[in-house]
Amino acid sequence: MALGVHARNADKTRMPTLAPTPAPPLPQPLRDALVERIRDGSLELPVLPEVASRVITLTMDDKTEMAQLGQLIQRDQSMTGHLLRLANSALYSPPTPIVSLQQALSRLGMKKVREIALMISCENRVFKVPGFDLRVRLAFKHSIAAASFAQEIARSRRWNVEEAFLCGMMSDVGRPVVLQALVDLKRTLDVDAPREALEAAAGEFHCEVGAMLVKSWKLPARLSETIRYHHEPEKAPTAAQTAMLTRYAADFAHWLVGPRTVTDAELRTHPLCVPLNLYPDEVDRLIAMKDKVKAAVESIG
Repeated sequence: MALGVHARNADKTRMPTLAPTPAPPLPQPLRDALVERIRDGSLELPVLPEVASRVITLTMDDKTEMAQLGQLIQRDQSMTGHLLRLANSALYSPPTPIVSLQQALSRLGMKKVREIALMISCENRVFKVPGFDLRVRLAFKHSIAAASFAQEIARSRRWNVEEAFLCGMMSDVGRPVVLQALVDLKRTLDVDAPREALEAAAGEFHCEVGAMLVKSWKLPARLSETIRYHHEPEKAPTAAQTAMLTRYAADFAHWLVGPRTVTDAELRTHPLCVPLNLYPDEVDRLIAMKDKVKAAVESIG
């Protein structure tokens, strides 16, 4: 679909205004400190592990050979173990069990290995905030569900499936980063704030901070823009298509695992169905994948 379709349907892509869940306000000193760190770029962001960073760099280079990639991954036994676990999960559904790293690399290919390296990094470095374990774990499950639905939407449109998966997977990474920053700021400023206020602020700032994290990990600029604007796809300068896809996939993830309630009817009448050129039978097919995606999410999260 050309981006011109988005322009012609701009009024249809705007999301309906929903009444926010009432939450106590974030204390002003805490809000001011958070905003200042976001604006001046001093917000502490999780660092991509060295091996994962090199895996991502190598898998983006067409000249990389599988043997070279395998030698790198073997240096990190934790990465190797996680890769084999995920390669055998319901998310990738191998026809027969994958029992070795070389077997995983040959079956999965470079793009899937990059997906898994990012997934491992997110799970181990991002989606961990002491005191918010259940909420953050739910956010990780939401991200995997969004990734699964995003790739299926892309497949039905014959768009880039791997790019769509990454957009869905990274769509919520800003939430735990903001939560951790607020927990640290509370301690530093000695300011009390209810957890509901912290979680609401994480929702408010997660797109901007998620885009910052994606950029700091040196992932494609298009991915960073998608994360930044996926709640406001009509404002995306160049990535409107992937921003719309990611927003719709995120609503499917809410429908499947929460935390926000979305109904079947809302998915079928979603305002993004028109600009995404999704027909009712295609939406029905996505809804019918509920059990399959749920199994994939549970096998990982």
